[in-house]
Amino acid sequence: MVKFKDKYNWLNQFTIRDIENLTGIKAHTLRTWEKRYGIIIPPTLPGKHRVYDNNDLKHILRISLLYHYGFKISKIADMSVEEMMAATIQIEKKSNFEVFINRLIEFSIDFNEQEFKQLVAELKETMDQKDLIIHVLFPFLVKLGQLWTINSISPVQEHFASTLVRNELIRSINALPLVQRSAGPLVLLFCPHNEHHELPLLFCNYLLRKNKFPTRYLGVNASLESIDQAVKKTQPDVVLAYLITNFTDSTANDLARNLQKACGETKLALAGPGFGSADALPEKTTSIRSLNKLIRFCETLSC
Repeated sequence: MVKFKDKYNWLNQFTIRDIENLTGIKAHTLRTWEKRYGIIIPPTLPGKHRVYDNNDLKHILRISLLYHYGFKISKIADMSVEEMMAATIQIEKKSNFEVFINRLIEFSIDFNEQEFKQLVAELKETMDQKDLIIHVLFPFLVKLGQLWTINSISPVQEHFASTLVRNELIRSINALPLVQRSAGPLVLLFCPHNEHHELPLLFCNYLLRKNKFPTRYLGVNASLESIDQAVKKTQPDVVLAYLITNFTDSTANDLARNLQKACGETKLALAGPGFGSADALPEKTTSIRSLNKLIRFCETLSC
């Protein structure tokens, strides 16, 4: 007999609130569907708390997709698993981004690298790389991050998926021709000390290179000393720093001042939520507070 705690470990367990946040279907609506249509009846914890596992999540994601695409719940309830899959395939043909995001979530949960790569390859045949990143890969990472923050997937599952996306970005960058310094303003890119989330910075590097701007890429966890040395050595026209979470033991304002000091007279652009609270920026420092502005900056070098 399988013990309860062994069968429902934290890597395979979602509360009804988790399901609500991930699917956009309210908890009371899920309860009503369970009672009225018997679509899915999850086991319960002592105290009558509902518990869902990975298979439940994938099933409800499909239900959510069909429901939000106009299918009546009574019709969904009468569908077999095969019919539901066929219906989602028809939706895919209409290029609905949400279905691709949900499929990538499924592949990540199952560590299915082959299917993950195959779907990305298929999307690349019909979508511009920029659109693929903005509309599919980045929203997928956001939803995956939600799963991770509520402890519904393990760090290794999150790293598995992030690594696949990182590899895809690097392949895209390497496929671009090398831009010579003489071609335009040189941009130096980095994430500050203790920032290890590289994907947004890689995306910036891709956009800059795609738009014929030469770049020098320092990567993540760059110290003030290394930034100072790189600026003196490469003499960039613009420095771009990206920060998601500030673990530098400095306020956003202090970090901005320290970075500008390391950059000297070079223009400094600060992007990412980690700089969101900076409200006293030094001279020659610009804050980029949205994805659209970041994209425009990387395509035109103006805010």
